[in-house]
Order: sequence, then C-alpha cells, then structure tokens
Amino acid sequence: MTIKNITIFDLDGTIIDSSHRQATLPDGTLNLAHWLENATPEKIFEDKVLPLAQQVRKRQKRGDFVIVCTARLMSEADFEFLMNEGINPHKIISRPLGNMEPDGQLKAKQLKQFFNLKQFQKASKIMFDDAASVRSSLRKIGIATIHPNKLKFA
Repeated sequence: MTIKNITIFDLDGTIIDSSHRQATLPDGTLNLAHWLENATPEKIFEDKVLPLAQQVRKRQKRGDFVIVCTARLMSEADFEFLMNEGINPHKIISRPLGNMEPDGQLKAKQLKQFFNLKQFQKASKIMFDDAASVRSSLRKIGIATIHPNKLKFA
C-alpha cells in the first residue's frame, strides 16, 4: 500500500498545552529536570487539548497517514491521556529512554529513518510544530513545516 499524504503533529505547544509543567533555563531552553519531575500522571491529566488536535481526526478521515512526533519521553499516562482525548494517530514517534539529543536533531533523524520505508518514500509530508529549531531541521530533510499559530481552521 502506498501512502499519498503524511501529516505529522508535535504534542507540546502544538496540539497539547502542557505549559503548566514546563520551566525554562536562563538561556531559554527547556529545563528537562523540571519537566521530568512534573511528568506525573496527575499533572499529565491536567494538560489541555489545543484546537489543532481536531485536525488529527480530520486528516485521518480524509485518508492521510497521521503521525505524532514528539521529543517527550512518553509514559503510560501520556498514551492514556491521548487515547482519552481521542488523539489516536497511526504512529507515535517519541524520545527513546536516555536520549538527550536536541529536539530538532532527534525528530529529523527519527522521521528520516521512518520515511525510508518504501510505502512512505513518495508521500507528501507536512509537520505542525511550534519550535523553530525543529521546523528548520525538518525542512533540511524535505518535510514542509508549519507553525501551528499561523493557521486558522474552520
């Protein structure tokens, strides 16, 4: 089976508001230690779904292969939260345990590897991601990217 269109969604800041669990370092980067401390099931279930999440189901209904690609280290609570909110992509790509690569580099490597599979090679690919570094890294490997705040969906 050949896939024509692939739509990729980031989680945090794109389809999920988890800002209540985030802190930044003086240089503006994510305080990963704080993030991990606050990745408890109770706090995960306080996350909010952003309007763009509706596009996950809409894109699937129109026939797109839908992927969530996140720099999160996904826990059982993360998967449960997504399922409870009706966010059920065809594939979830996340940070491997112990991996500390910058988000853009990690996502580009993971997606490039996935798209080497024959059924995905010729597909049109677009990703919604709020991080400029990720968008830049993905454009370099041929994935069109859009900042979620630049869109308005009916």
